[in-house]
Amino acid sequence: MNDTEQLIKEALGKVAERTPHPGPTLNALRRKRKRHHRNVFLIATAGMAAVAVLIFAGVIASDKYTPPRGNDAAAVLMSGNGQNVALKYVPHWLPDGFVETFRAADNDGTTRVWMLSDATANPLSGDGPRVQLSSGTNHADGPDGWQDATVRGLKARVKEFAGQAVVEWKAQVTLVVRVSGLDGLRETALRVADSVRADSNAVYQAPFKVKDKHANAFHGTSPDDWTAQLSPAPVDVTVFSRAPDLSGKQTAPVTVRGKQGVLLEGREVLVQEGGLWIAAMSTEQGKTVDDLVATVNDVEIAPDLDTGWIRKK
Repeated sequence: MNDTEQLIKEALGKVAERTPHPGPTLNALRRKRKRHHRNVFLIATAGMAAVAVLIFAGVIASDKYTPPRGNDAAAVLMSGNGQNVALKYVPHWLPDGFVETFRAADNDGTTRVWMLSDATANPLSGDGPRVQLSSGTNHADGPDGWQDATVRGLKARVKEFAGQAVVEWKAQVTLVVRVSGLDGLRETALRVADSVRADSNAVYQAPFKVKDKHANAFHGTSPDDWTAQLSPAPVDVTVFSRAPDLSGKQTAPVTVRGKQGVLLEGREVLVQEGGLWIAAMSTEQGKTVDDLVATVNDVEIAPDLDTGWIRKK
């Protein structure tokens, strides 16, 4: 059942709850059918108008930022295991030439990043023009420099600093748009924010997991050139599609996942798995090579890997 059908069903249900039992009305109509013919027509017309008002009100409300309903397929994907997370929101306007390059999801919220279609910069580097939409978390910055604004009738605040503009407002959750590397930063950020709508289709699908922890970041320059990460952790894990360049680096053989892998610079274990590469690197003192090997052994690649969203608007 789609949203419109659900709204109609709910509206009719509410009208039915307020409608008295039909018995007395039918008896009265039999006695005074002619006299009340016009009144019956008016009652029926009023009932239809009530349904129309309820449906219209529902459509207006859903046109705000209503995320998917709890029984929608995309909302069910949010069920907590971290493999599939509904992204919920999307901007319907972006500057010309921008495509999506980055998705992330964790317990705090989600993030999506769009960059120019010919950009070669890693979206994590912060270089080059970019548009970012985050949901569920506030912008991590002090109170100074904010100006009042509105986003589709909702109270918002906007700030421009250090070559970027940020718009923050509250719909069902806190939403933040960040724009950098463009002219007219403030105006562009507000226009992107005004275009944000609920999105029941876009889903963050973690490309891999380590035991019960799923990759929380996924980015790429094309569907065939991508990287997924699980961090921060005592051991950061990365799965990627492009063969690494090991020239000039200190390497040693190591057995991992039942085959020969590489110990890189004494603190990173790397191995090829099919057409992908898996790496685990220690980010704190005390982790041994055996710890890194054990982590790589625990990596499970998602069977239905979706990279089709990369470099699409």
